[in-house]
Amino acid sequence: MTRVLLLTAMPAQEPPLAEAILRRLPDVQVLRGSEAHDDATLASVDVGLGWRLPPRLAPRLPGLRWLCSMAAGVEKLLVPELAPQVVVSRVVDPEQALGMAQFAALMVLRHARALPRYEVQQQAREWTRHPLPAARHRVLVLGAGETGREVARHLAALGFAVQAWRRDGTALHERLRDAQIVVNVLPLTPATAGLLNAAAFAAMPRGAYLVNLARGGHVIEPDLIAAVTSGHLAGAALDVQQHEPLPPDDPLWTVPGITVTPHVASQPSTETVAGQFVEGLQRWRRGEPPLHVIDRVRGY
Repeated sequence: MTRVLLLTAMPAQEPPLAEAILRRLPDVQVLRGSEAHDDATLASVDVGLGWRLPPRLAPRLPGLRWLCSMAAGVEKLLVPELAPQVVVSRVVDPEQALGMAQFAALMVLRHARALPRYEVQQQAREWTRHPLPAARHRVLVLGAGETGREVARHLAALGFAVQAWRRDGTALHERLRDAQIVVNVLPLTPATAGLLNAAAFAAMPRGAYLVNLARGGHVIEPDLIAAVTSGHLAGAALDVQQHEPLPPDDPLWTVPGITVTPHVASQPSTETVAGQFVEGLQRWRRGEPPLHVIDRVRGY
């Protein structure tokens, strides 16, 4: 019997995910990662499904042959101790991409239509109208995969002038020069970590705005705070941060112009995750590669 280990971000995700898998494929054993397991049990695990490999767990999984990420990003599974023969794949969830696009549109429109100004006015009980044309800002979407394409499509439909950037294309700073709003949905890899730094912010035009929906590791947060407090950038919307949960004393909380949300732009669908995982598991049992295998060297 195939033994599956769940490696979800929150223990509450485990029961519905296990139930959805077993409903589709009863002849597997599903172990919850939030529970303690002895070395003998872990040694018999064939497959892992989830979000991250906790520290020191990979060496306790000598029988592991396939890891499936339930998130779009896989960097939290690609730990250095992961054996080279382990195949890593990911779930591709159209609903998750739609959720990301909707959240991107929300934050882009909030900035472009100057909603923060009216939020301040409401607190002061000030009823003042400011002329504001329809938003036609130049938006640069960083990332051209499933999520990036969905974000770009939705923003273009709202009237924004949208372009996309991928890492193998034109130099980033050259593309940033004309971007009034930057939306980041890149995968986090060694090549993209810290990509949004002081030099990148300096390349953006004065008054530009950043929306980061990908990973906190893309942004050098002290550099962002400096760019916003200096007035070079108008602000940023950060759904992801370097440290999650964000500590109460983190300076990001109190920077005027920076909006912090707790990694809620989009959540994977339990049914979609279970369906694609079971399909991949059936392929794996037949000796075929699972769905959406990633390149472990590139990280996506």
